Amino acid sequence: MKTLKAAYKKDLFMSCKISRFSVLTLVILFNAIVFNSCQKFSGDQTVPAYIRIDSISITTNYEEQGAPTHNITDAWVYINNEAIGAYELPAVFPVLARGITEVRIDPGIELNGIAGLRSPYPFYEPIIQEVELVEGEEVNLNSDTLFMGSEYVPYTMVAKYYDNLVFVWMEDFEDPSISLDSTSKSLTDISRTEPANNPEAFVAAYSKYSGLMLLDEDKYLIDVATNVGNNDGFILPQVGEFVFLELDYKNNNYFTTGFYVKEMSQIIQHPVLNMNPSSEWNKIYVNLTPGVSSQVGAIDFNIFFGALKEAGVDEPRILIDNIKLIHRKQ
Repeated sequence: MKTLKAAYKKDLFMSCKISRFSVLTLVILFNAIVFNSCQKFSGDQTVPAYIRIDSISITTNYEEQGAPTHNITDAWVYINNEAIGAYELPAVFPVLARGITEVRIDPGIELNGIAGLRSPYPFYEPIIQEVELVEGEEVNLNSDTLFMGSEYVPYTMVAKYYDNLVFVWMEDFEDPSISLDSTSKSLTDISRTEPANNPEAFVAAYSKYSGLMLLDEDKYLIDVATNVGNNDGFILPQVGEFVFLELDYKNNNYFTTGFYVKEMSQIIQHPVLNMNPSSEWNKIYVNLTPGVSSQVGAIDFNIFFGALKEAGVDEPRILIDNIKLIHRKQ
C-alpha cells in the first residue's frame, strides 16, 4: 500500500506542474485584457452606461451533448468588437457606449477548477446581441428587454456549445451498463447510486443516478477506466488542439483523473488533476490539451478515475456524473 501511495503522489505532483504550465499564456492574456480595459474607448462620452450580468447558463441537446451542467464563473466582454474586460459574476461594469450597441459575452471558466487560471471556455459559443445603452442607466442582461419594431425582445444570458464539436465519450450513469470498468490494479469497482433519485445522487429532470466509488480499509484503492479489456481507445487530436474532460463530482476523499495512453509497446498512465473534497456537487473543466499533445507516440487514449483511501476518512465516498470528453472536429 505504501508503494502504491508513493507512486500516486509522485504522479499527481507531476500532473500539477503540467497543468499550471499549460495555462500560463491564458493567465497572461487575462491580465492584459483586464489591465487595458479602461483604455479601450475614447470620444466625447464622459458618463458611462452600466451593464449588469448576474449569471450565465447553458442549453444543450441532451442526446448529443449531454447534461446542461456548467460552472461559468466569468464574462469576457466585447463592445462593438472591442475587448473591455473580464468580470467575475455577478458583475456590474461601466461602458463608454450609448444607443444600440453590439455586446459580445464569452462565457468564462476556471481551468482545472483553479480560481487563478481563468479563460473563456473554447467550446462555448459567445453570446452576441444588440443592447440599448443609456448614459447613467443600468441594463440587466438577465432580465431586461429591447424594444425592436413592434415587440419587446428579451436579452439572454444562455450559452450553447459550438456545432463543430465531437463528444467522444459521455457517461451519465442512467444506463445500468456503465462504460467504466476496474483495471488490474483496482481493489474495488464503480457502481451506480441506488435506488433511483437517491438523495446523494445528481438528481435532475434528466438524471436519477450517479457513479459511486466506495473505499475502505481492505478495498483502499480504486482505478477505473474506459475500454478496459477490449483493446480499444479514443483517437484524440494533438498539436495543441483543445481536448477537455467535463464532469460533476461530490466527494469526501481525494480522487484523480487523467488518461491512459497506448503506444506501440506499452500503455502508460498519466494523472492530470487531483480533485479536492467537495460536500456539494461541483462542475469542473479538466484541460487535457497539454498532456494529450505531448504524447507523440500515442496510438489512442482512455480516461481513468482513481483514488486511495485517505487516513482519517472513515467512509470514503466519491460520486461522479455527467462526464464528457470533447474536442473540435478535425
